[in-house]
Amino acid sequence: MHELHIPNGYFQLWQMYVAERGLNVQQLDFLAPYRQQLQQLLQLPIDSQSPASFFVSIMELTRQHLDCPQLVFEMAKFIRAEHFGVVGYMATRSNSVAEALQYIVRFSRLVIDGAEAQPLQIQQFDRVIALTWPRVSDKYMLLNELTSACMAHLAKQIFPASLQLLHIQFAHAPQIAKFHYEKFFGCQVSFSHDRYAFEFSSESLDLKSELADPSLMQLLLKQAEEAIASKPQAENVQLQLHMRVAEYLRMHAQPPKIEQLADELYMSVRTLQRQLSERQSSFKKVLEEERMKRCEQLLQQKITLTEIAEQLGYSDQSALARAYKASTGQTLLQRRKALKVE
Repeated sequence: MHELHIPNGYFQLWQMYVAERGLNVQQLDFLAPYRQQLQQLLQLPIDSQSPASFFVSIMELTRQHLDCPQLVFEMAKFIRAEHFGVVGYMATRSNSVAEALQYIVRFSRLVIDGAEAQPLQIQQFDRVIALTWPRVSDKYMLLNELTSACMAHLAKQIFPASLQLLHIQFAHAPQIAKFHYEKFFGCQVSFSHDRYAFEFSSESLDLKSELADPSLMQLLLKQAEEAIASKPQAENVQLQLHMRVAEYLRMHAQPPKIEQLADELYMSVRTLQRQLSERQSSFKKVLEEERMKRCEQLLQQKITLTEIAEQLGYSDQSALARAYKASTGQTLLQRRKALKVE
């Protein structure tokens, strides 16, 4: 699965918007080249997955030809749990915000999957909780905006008048006036960050849902686990590990432990090591590759080589120098001189 795939619930959501405007999908001339493929997708189960690139193309055409610059927000108003598949139902029937977040992170592949799919993370800064995912490509701007808008609108249905968003970060530039974003989300919205993020008070974690259903949750959890188990694992795990190591190095200025990342990937250390071994890789190899990538970034900043070594978890500058020379064939000083950093 080389490109992103999304649930067919997204296509169903789009169809609901078109129908609400009193339009017939079969009669929209600008969709003529895609009509047959659209018809096939709309007949598939709502939780099966289809290429995201096709969906983004349909959204862009719709926004342009129906003159709807706020298409993302208009579509998000129709969101229901089933549009996100089993993950949507799990979020709806969770006992609390904390439980819902854990399931969203754990089973996010059932919503958006593929080689370019970004792992979600839950982070805490003082009394602020953030649900984050890294930026990869602007070609998915509309998809990220729609998913964010749908998540926020669904959360308001599950925890009405209780869950207050503090801040939303987008990794891309605004597509319409900032006012429209803040009016829809009801909080501060900022753009052009290195990641996407939902931020809310840590006190919100304990909010209870009136729709909680522990018995149904057991059935949904089993269904989600079976769905995840049926997906290809090794390649995705290796990719997610690279992303998580890179994010950890950037956020914490130190290397992560394999135990930490195994927990985040919901597997034992032994299982993670086995799956990496099947791909002729290892945690040590992944960590070293990401250290060198981060080193390249840090070399462009006006900080000392000793500080870089500390941030990457090397014992001293000499250890970093040996690792860099072995990886690139260049010395640190040669590279910094080439980058023209004083």
